Amino acid sequence: MDSRSDIDDELERLASRLRALAQQVPQDEVLTVFSEELRRFASRVPAEHDAYVQERVHDMLADAGLIPDDPATG
Repeated sequence: MDSRSDIDDELERLASRLRALAQQVPQDEVLTVFSEELRRFASRVPAEHDAYVQERVHDMLADAGLIPDDPATG
């Protein structure tokens, strides 16, 4: 997974999966389940795209209400 396009495609898939999980499992379990999928993806992201991926994932989790949206730490 080298191209930004591939990364964006996978991030979209993860965002969709997060929305599905929010409806399928109790809210206190969503982050745990999602983290496993995210770990597998993040391990394949080239270092030069790491900050971009972290920002996108932060936004996903904040939008889902799973973490606070704190721009100072996000």
